[in-house]
Amino acid sequence: MKPRFVFGIGLIIVAVVAVMVFTIMGNSSMEVQVNDLIAKQRAGQIAPDRSLKLIGWVVGDSIVYDPNSLHLEFDVVHSREDLFDNLPNAQRVRVVYRGVKPDTLMNEARAIVTGKMNGDGKFYAGNSPDALLLQCPTKYENAAKEANK
Repeated sequence: MKPRFVFGIGLIIVAVVAVMVFTIMGNSSMEVQVNDLIAKQRAGQIAPDRSLKLIGWVVGDSIVYDPNSLHLEFDVVHSREDLFDNLPNAQRVRVVYRGVKPDTLMNEARAIVTGKMNGDGKFYAGNSPDALLLQCPTKYENAAKEANK
């Protein structure tokens, strides 16, 4: 084989590997539950620039939305049981999101928020379209009831 051919193939392989590594690093975010996030923050294990994917259940009474500035804040708790059995004592994380309030944002919705924890104790959602994902429990409960008929 000619040295130019070997060099060209090697260069292509290095470029493909580099693209894969940078893509994986850019899209990776550690998934954490509310209680885990609070424990890691207290232990100083959360880097301020680290992207996280926070998973929790929305506390309906905590939702505050200003349609003029598109500023949305709400609390999430660790589990659905915390909403019903232990809400006054449950650990909460305040989520801050900038954008239109989703229709599915309501009490008991399961939230998956991608963003960063700030020094003020609030979790700031990112700017991507999938930074705030919600699963509305009533829609899925009704679908399950219809399927069981």
